[in-house]
Amino acid sequence: MTINDKRLMDMAEQLGFGKNSSKAEGVADLADKYKGKSDQELIDEIMKVKRTIKKDKAQYEKQMKTIKALSAMMNGEQKVRLEKLIRLLESDD
Repeated sequence: MTINDKRLMDMAEQLGFGKNSSKAEGVADLADKYKGKSDQELIDEIMKVKRTIKKDKAQYEKQMKTIKALSAMMNGEQKVRLEKLIRLLESDD
């Protein structure tokens, strides 16, 4: 396992997708669910998730820290998309 693989696994665990978690088994299914969705459909889903995770401030802060750490492993285009996601998640609606 490379350092980046280990780092991704650690971040996944911090987000609640642990090795033994039933959530981890469903990640691929979740990714398939969103394949082919338009940007607006994805934004709508992100906003639903945002409302849920912001209910627990400590967990929200932990998840945001983990999401921001993903940037180090991304190329330029991916970083731009991640920054847009972070702005969405951090904005007050």
